[in-house]
Amino acid sequence: MVAIPSSPPTSREVIRTAIVPVTLSGANYRQAHDAHHIAAGLWGEALNWVHAEWKAKHNPSKYDIRAFLTSIPREQRPLHAHTTEAIGYDLYEAIKTSRTNRMNGMRVRSPWRKKNYRPLSFSKSYGWRVRCDHKLNLSLGRGRPGIVLALPNVEDPVTGRLVSPELWGEIQLCWDQDNRQFSLHIPYMSRRMFSAGKAVTAIDEGIINPMALATWLDEQTINVTIVNGREARAIKRQRNKATGALQRKLSKTKNGSRKHRRLVAAKKRTKGKARLQLRDFDHQVARRAANHVIAHSIGRLVIGDARGIEHKTKQKRRMGRSSRQQLSQFSRGTEERYLAEKTGLDIEHINESGSTKTCPVCGARNCPSGRDYRCKVCNFTCHRDAVGAINILQEAIHGDYVPIGADVEIRVTYLRDEKRWSPDQRTTYRKVQCRKAITPSSAKNQAPAETSCKPKLAISSTSSSERVPLVAVA
Repeated sequence: MVAIPSSPPTSREVIRTAIVPVTLSGANYRQAHDAHHIAAGLWGEALNWVHAEWKAKHNPSKYDIRAFLTSIPREQRPLHAHTTEAIGYDLYEAIKTSRTNRMNGMRVRSPWRKKNYRPLSFSKSYGWRVRCDHKLNLSLGRGRPGIVLALPNVEDPVTGRLVSPELWGEIQLCWDQDNRQFSLHIPYMSRRMFSAGKAVTAIDEGIINPMALATWLDEQTINVTIVNGREARAIKRQRNKATGALQRKLSKTKNGSRKHRRLVAAKKRTKGKARLQLRDFDHQVARRAANHVIAHSIGRLVIGDARGIEHKTKQKRRMGRSSRQQLSQFSRGTEERYLAEKTGLDIEHINESGSTKTCPVCGARNCPSGRDYRCKVCNFTCHRDAVGAINILQEAIHGDYVPIGADVEIRVTYLRDEKRWSPDQRTTYRKVQCRKAITPSSAKNQAPAETSCKPKLAISSTSSSERVPLVAVA
């Protein structure tokens, strides 16, 4: 393997979207509620019109859909004109996506489903504006009162600074059905670092460890970064058990009763909380993978093709019920999309069959047990996910699982998805707080300003028998 010289990462402006939960007053809440229903009705009318045009052998464009919606009398569409036009544009994009998927061999239908709620779009300088009293006004059209709420603070996570409303784009007002609250989706321009080079990184995806990244550092060294994902499994398991228990109670209640409504609300809260936690987890995994890609100046990103692994698992009886559930809840596509956005690279998929069974040193086939891989021919030992990532890397470069040789050093670094307290630290903190509460003191109660946690240590795995120093986990 010939090492490719690295080049410094580049920075460019990208569009980020901040999701800001908001609280509306009673009058504004009712206005937003009615406006969402009206937008859904316009979507249904446009959908009926498009299907009628198709039956007449016409192919309407997005401007034709927009002209149909704006031709509806203003009394029947009490929304801003730009909000109405955005509904037509969204419908056309949905039609375009379905056609693209059919061309790629997917069995999908054109948009046909009616909706009860539709997000409201407010264009810059026309649909929304900042009033003199520092309130945000969302317009519902000329002559109608708008939705007024407090001006939200949008902070750029890259720079840590507040983003001025002058840099905001088209705002969307959305309703979170699970968490039962409104939120603003505010796009803005931000500068982000992207990878720029010619090196190759291969990724082996999994359920326990979402991503294992392998990259040639030089002719004798391979860097492997493994991102741990056990927290996501814990979140999903807790959600599944909680929703299952609530569903069993729901089956014993009468539909529409007070207890039934309370249980439905509790089920939605459970799912909404887990969805937000998993969204944050997927971003954390993609960020740690993107840091590896940017640090090594990667120009090509290759991932083992695991698409469709969750399909027809019950019919084929390939695994048990618990494993099938984990596969059906595998957030592989979301993490890949986040990684592409954070690195600015296009993702390639290649066949990964046998990648975790093939020894990267001698090429022998072994059946690993657990998370460790041990070759019965050459006694090579390494992490199972690291072996899969290395073989995918060799296939991306050479077209096959070419052995790397016994003198190549493999550096494996384990990263947690987030810096959180361990159960022992949390228990100790609670005991200290209980002692402080029992002991009388004249000082005011104050929360700890900062908690220092020692980083976990991971041993770098190598192909030789030499001892290597401990690597601190970020």
